[in-house]
Amino acid sequence: MEPLQEILARKQELRRQLRAAQSGIPQEWIEAASRLVVSQVKSFPPYRAGNSIMCFVSLPREVYTHELLQEMRHEAKNVVIPWCDSTELRLFRFRNFDELVPGTLGILEPAEWFRTAGDRVVTPEELDLVLVPGLGFDRRGGRLGRGKGFYDRFLKKLPPRVPKVGLAFEWQLVDEIPMLAHDVRMDWIITEKNIYSCH
Repeated sequence: MEPLQEILARKQELRRQLRAAQSGIPQEWIEAASRLVVSQVKSFPPYRAGNSIMCFVSLPREVYTHELLQEMRHEAKNVVIPWCDSTELRLFRFRNFDELVPGTLGILEPAEWFRTAGDRVVTPEELDLVLVPGLGFDRRGGRLGRGKGFYDRFLKKLPPRVPKVGLAFEWQLVDEIPMLAHDVRMDWIITEKNIYSCH
C-alpha cells in the first residue's frame, strides 16, 4: 500500500500541474466549452428527471454554472447551492444572485442573515442529483479538489440513490487521481464532449 505522504505529495503535484494548465486557458474558450457542458447536463436523464438539484456556484476558470442555475429556476426545479460553514458544506435553496455575497475561497454564497431561514435550509436527503466541481478527475470517478475536504465530507452524507456528477473540461481528465480512504468517487463525469459513467 502506498504511504500516506507519497499520496499527498502526488496530489499536491497534480494540483500544481492542473492549476498551471488552467491559468493558460483563455476565458472565451472556458465560456464556450461551459455552454457545451451545460448542454450535456440538460440532456442527462437524471437531470431531466430530478427535481431538487444541487449545483456549485462556479469560480473563474471552472465550468461556468451561473446560467445553468438560472435556467434550472426557469424550469421550476428546486435549485440548491452549497455554502461553507466552518469545516462543513451546508445547503441553501437558491432563488437569485442578488442574495449571494463572496464567502469562503471567494465563492458566492448566501448572505449571512438568511442562510438559516426555514424555507431555505435543505437536507442531503431532499436531493435528487449533485453537480460537483473539481480541479481534476479520472474516468473511474476519482476527484481532485482543492484539498480542504468540504465535498468529501458532504458527499458521504448523501443517500446512495443520489448520483454524484463531476462537471469538468476534457483537459481536466487525467489517467489517475491519487485517492485516500476518505475520498469519494463520482458516479458520472460530464465534459464538453462526453458523459462518462464511472461505474
